[in-house]
Amino acid sequence: MLLLYILCGIAIVQGIISLVQGMKSIHHIRTYRPHGNWRPRVVVFCPCRGVDEGFSTNVQSVLDQDYPTLRVVFIVDSETDPAVDPLRRLHANVLVAGPATGRGQKVHNLIYGVEHAAGDAEVFAFCDADVRFPREWMTNLMAPLEREDVAVSTGYRWYAAETGSLPSFLRSAWNASVVTALGDHDRNFAWGGSMALRREVFDRLEIIKEWSGALSDDYAVTRAAHRSGKRIVFNPQCLIPSYGDCTWSDLLEFTTRQILITRIYDPATWWTAMVSQTIFNVAFWGALALPEPFPLVTLGLYLLAAIKSYLRYQAVATVLSPPALSKDVAAYVLSAPLTALVFEYNLLRSMFTRNITWRQIRYTLVSPTQTIIHEN
Repeated sequence: MLLLYILCGIAIVQGIISLVQGMKSIHHIRTYRPHGNWRPRVVVFCPCRGVDEGFSTNVQSVLDQDYPTLRVVFIVDSETDPAVDPLRRLHANVLVAGPATGRGQKVHNLIYGVEHAAGDAEVFAFCDADVRFPREWMTNLMAPLEREDVAVSTGYRWYAAETGSLPSFLRSAWNASVVTALGDHDRNFAWGGSMALRREVFDRLEIIKEWSGALSDDYAVTRAAHRSGKRIVFNPQCLIPSYGDCTWSDLLEFTTRQILITRIYDPATWWTAMVSQTIFNVAFWGALALPEPFPLVTLGLYLLAAIKSYLRYQAVATVLSPPALSKDVAAYVLSAPLTALVFEYNLLRSMFTRNITWRQIRYTLVSPTQTIIHEN
């Protein structure tokens, strides 16, 4: 019982610190609007495997960028991939990379694209085909790269909970909680669905070498950028919506995959999440069993999380169009206990496996530089 009292105290302090740190990120989301006149030649590499809901619309949004010197290259692993026909109907430039060996298929496609279609580009940009880009995305992504101390310009994903189904809503809320880890600091990470590097930085950081044997393209870039001492800049204007529904199975597969990748590539962050989430969950639910006034701990933790969620939602609304935002703001704001339980499941599940399935391919993550592909 004494341990539970102690954990309740720690959880309240932890919640206050999280809110204060979140406020700094929220300020960044609201106010950071870089502008620049630099318009380098850019090539965008977009790996594809299969088609998601709204695939053709997403692809068209990449092709329709309001940017003067832009080439877009889509890379698949097979001519028979379902993505090939819609890509060619849109007159997109498609490369066939073949199956990967000893690294993730996405990473393999990106390496193939860089090695075969870099051309005279001054900047390499990377994106995903399951998100939808505003026309000014590329201009916004380029703006931070004018600074010499910046290695990577990045955005992040925002899941649009269109249907109101509980798993789709929880995926949106779970993913949104990560947004406030990004801000005006040196702990940012690159997100492969919307990131760019100057070509000379890409070469100097030896990203191709970093990708060799890797499953995660963006974590490998993040590790290389941090070692270089240069900054990863999160531009809130490059927060990109992803549309589509998901099932409970999809939710748990996606969230657990992200946490397992974090455990392999960034164990310090994984352990921090394990400790903080477990303290929150034990204190939140355990305080209800304590005598008065300790059930107020549950209410206090709920209020701290709800305030942070509300302020984050309001900040994100300054950079996203209304269709990408949840229609039920109250449910989004009050979902913290449920998303915390999903996080707890992800963390516990990731302790006991190194295996994931991603785009119908099974992998074992041995280390950040060693990936085993299993035959289907």
